[in-house]
Amino acid sequence: MASDPTSDITDKFLVCQVCLEDFKQPKMLPCLHTFCQPCLERLLATEPVGKLDCPTCQQDVPLPKNGVRVLKSNLLVGKLCEILQQQPQQQQRGQTSEAREEGVSCTTCDIGNSAQFYCVECTDYLCRKCNDTHCRFKVTTSHKVVAIQDLLSGKAVAELRARETSRCEDHHELNKFYCDTCHRVICLHCVVTAHKDHQYVEIEKAAERERAMIKAKLTTVRNAEDLHEKWIQQLQLEWSSEVQRTEEQIRKQVKLIIKAAKKAGNDTIFQLHTMNAARKKQMEIAMEAAEMDLASARSCVQFTDNMLDFGSPAEVMSVAGELTGWLDQTAEDKNTMEAELTKNFVTITFDPPAGKVEQRVAKLVGGINQVRTPLQSPLITQVRPNVVIGNGGTRLEHVKTIGKGGSGDGQFLYPTSLAVTAEGDIVVTDRDKDKSRLQFLLKDGSFKKKVDLGFQPWCVATQTNGELLVTGDGHRIHVLDKEGSESRVIQVTEAAKTGDATFGVAVDGLGRIIVTIGHRVFAISPSGDVLCKFGGEGQGQHQLGSVLRLAINSRNQIIISDYDNHNVKIFDPTGRQLFTCGSRGSGPRQLHGKRDQHWPHCVITDSEDNIIVADHWSHRVSLFSRDGTFIRHVLTREEHGLRGPLGLALTHDGHLVVSQWPCKTIIFFHGK
Repeated sequence: MASDPTSDITDKFLVCQVCLEDFKQPKMLPCLHTFCQPCLERLLATEPVGKLDCPTCQQDVPLPKNGVRVLKSNLLVGKLCEILQQQPQQQQRGQTSEAREEGVSCTTCDIGNSAQFYCVECTDYLCRKCNDTHCRFKVTTSHKVVAIQDLLSGKAVAELRARETSRCEDHHELNKFYCDTCHRVICLHCVVTAHKDHQYVEIEKAAERERAMIKAKLTTVRNAEDLHEKWIQQLQLEWSSEVQRTEEQIRKQVKLIIKAAKKAGNDTIFQLHTMNAARKKQMEIAMEAAEMDLASARSCVQFTDNMLDFGSPAEVMSVAGELTGWLDQTAEDKNTMEAELTKNFVTITFDPPAGKVEQRVAKLVGGINQVRTPLQSPLITQVRPNVVIGNGGTRLEHVKTIGKGGSGDGQFLYPTSLAVTAEGDIVVTDRDKDKSRLQFLLKDGSFKKKVDLGFQPWCVATQTNGELLVTGDGHRIHVLDKEGSESRVIQVTEAAKTGDATFGVAVDGLGRIIVTIGHRVFAISPSGDVLCKFGGEGQGQHQLGSVLRLAINSRNQIIISDYDNHNVKIFDPTGRQLFTCGSRGSGPRQLHGKRDQHWPHCVITDSEDNIIVADHWSHRVSLFSRDGTFIRHVLTREEHGLRGPLGLALTHDGHLVVSQWPCKTIIFFHGK
């Protein structure tokens, strides 16, 4: 059964996301999002003059002089909307073909005859009589006409979809050619008039050519889209894990505080009970003495009362001296005892800390800090030391020089490339016709170990998972673990010339391995699938030489050091050339060398994306800003004794390490 011609057209694709209705005069923005022209005009009326942001992606839209109406019309959306509008109501309601056929009226005559045909070019429904007339007219005799039955059953899908909607603005004829000189579609009249001396091809061939290029780039974007989706998922998981981890830390801190508070409370209560026990003993002694004094006093008082009540004068006088002395002594002892008791009496009070308990406890629990850090892709990426060379204020001074020519440990033959591992070790590719190896140095430059290779290495890159990527063996990249043992080999399958070997290598934030082979740059997956490739032999804007070193900055831009063309080119992640810095010559901003010898070798970036390039035959290392502006020569032969820099690397402790040839040494510099 033939498919419905509109079955794979989604409502979202044909609905304006501003008014949420079918498109009216669909206009396409540079970001490829499409909206109704009236909707864009209403949005523009609410914004500052000449300013418009895409309602979907919020990108700034540079408006032409005549405003929204001269933006590109989305011809595809317009055609698909027309196709949907051309479907009779009977078809949408699912009636039989006979009923549908009778329900469609001819749109060219006033008789109301049932339509039997549909003109794809005119978009008219025709009865049999009108169709005969339509076919006889010279202007319409070449139009594509299909039967209504085929239209409704879906057999005419190809004709509907292939209907050309682009017409020449000058001659109102179908655009059937593409002018390669002007980069625009043109009609037959344009070919014989304004474009007669231009290079042009049939529009089908041009579209086929562009479709191939677009499909290649689309594959790259789709792969990048998958990687970004995985990255977002991992970031979400990482954030959730971080929230959970922080919550656990808070709960742990609260438990510790509660435990400490209980212990402090128990200790204070124990202190209270200890004080109470001592006080009780003191009180018991005082009470016992007081009771004895009380009993003695009562006895004397009773004797004195009896003597005063019943004693004769002679008897009173016989004891008057003792009674008076006793009464005076008793009163004095009472005052002394009360004073002593008052002085030694201790009261108990509880002294809580100053301030509200909630605030003091909140301080003990601690707070949550938000630290602004750049997002790093959880995918495997290249090790990037957090070091800034600077914009002119930092001066590099010589720290030490290690090594000499030779094949022994810590000696070098042709140290082409340097890299720094996540642990801080320095990896050197050392090659010669008889020796091929990697040498590992500790961060102070002392020899650690070597790994012999079965091929002559060119470049090495280190990854955050500890793996090393080594080039130089045909179209292969050798992957070594952190111990230097080979774990696998990645084959680059789409390289054209068999004589060229893998050369420059790096890993971007999308997890892609970027490698150069001959005049081309390849972005491949860890399994070796080619996701994107660009370049080609020549000196043009998008062309490259045959020996290419590279680096990746934090924006995943690809920085190419072009050995043959004496410059550094910067590309976006899809391979679109952004700008070039440096040129052939001896000036401050140029990459200079001797006749028949070439110039820039290794290129790296610092943590602010400044570009650092080894200018080999000029015996200097040059610094450019992230936008390609020359800043200064950070190392020179005259000031630093530099001779023939090949490899560059930044260590985690802020050293710029440079390998030299032909003097076959490695120099450490540090900013002062």
